[in-house]
Amino acid sequence: MSDYVICARNIKGKKFGSEPAASSYLAIDGDAEPRPAKDQLLTPTKWAKRVIADARAGVPRGEMGNVLVFVHGFNNSQETVMKRHRKLRDDLGAQFRGVVVSFDWPSGDVGAFYLEDLADANHSALQLVRDGILLLGDLQQPDCTVNIHILAHSMGAYVTREAFTAADDADDLTGKTWRINQVMLIAADISSRSLSGSDHRTQALYRNCGRLTCYSSRHDDVLTVSNVKRAGVAPRAGRIGLPDDAPLHAVNVDCTDYWATIPKAQAVVGNREHSWHIGDPVFTRDMIDTMNGLDRDVRVTRALVKENRFKLVRP
Repeated sequence: MSDYVICARNIKGKKFGSEPAASSYLAIDGDAEPRPAKDQLLTPTKWAKRVIADARAGVPRGEMGNVLVFVHGFNNSQETVMKRHRKLRDDLGAQFRGVVVSFDWPSGDVGAFYLEDLADANHSALQLVRDGILLLGDLQQPDCTVNIHILAHSMGAYVTREAFTAADDADDLTGKTWRINQVMLIAADISSRSLSGSDHRTQALYRNCGRLTCYSSRHDDVLTVSNVKRAGVAPRAGRIGLPDDAPLHAVNVDCTDYWATIPKAQAVVGNREHSWHIGDPVFTRDMIDTMNGLDRDVRVTRALVKENRFKLVRP
């Protein structure tokens, strides 16, 4: 099975750059890195057909396969994106019947360029829906279907939120039917208040997903107001969680206490406080149960705090 990537970066010679561009569709074999070469590039239709076929491999007729779209954060090189993609793929393993697709928007790899990454994220957001979700949805048949989920990390939450809003506003998508099953936000670098049920910035996201799950942790030092690499000063959802007036199909999982129990030797790609999720077995179990539709209140990885509010715990 190949590693599937939608790359929204420009092409510079034999490599991808860090500026916005039209989407390239990649199927990457082995441990190769993404490159704009014939052995990796596919047409959109051929790429989507391969993704759906792999997502349904071994799935009985009448049951659902799965596609998990990973949307990375800012200050991520392609090398980092692929490390996280492959770690996510390997950790999901046999418990997850489906494939991982990465949406590689043109983030740079210099931390000080937060505002530039924010602008590139906004520019590329619509491609997530138009070039990914809708492409896969249009090729599905009534008896051969997949659930599409999104895992968005850090600024990837902003890309996801803006993608849903842009898709709602795009004239060429008017009348198109599309929906995401599960949206999962980890270390979300968007304001908590933007996830209110009454905030116009998130209405399209809530309308077009079956459930949104926000994983928060007050240990996330990247999302603190004092972090000069960031621009937003409103409390971030990745630190304090969802607001009290979030819709009923929005769930918050507080990971603050759990994070303190993670062994320091546990490998992490990136900042430990901000990027511990991918590679963590308890988070992975909770994510799989979420995609498999297990009831939010019946989880060995969660302790109930109050309605729609949980703590992540070790089974």
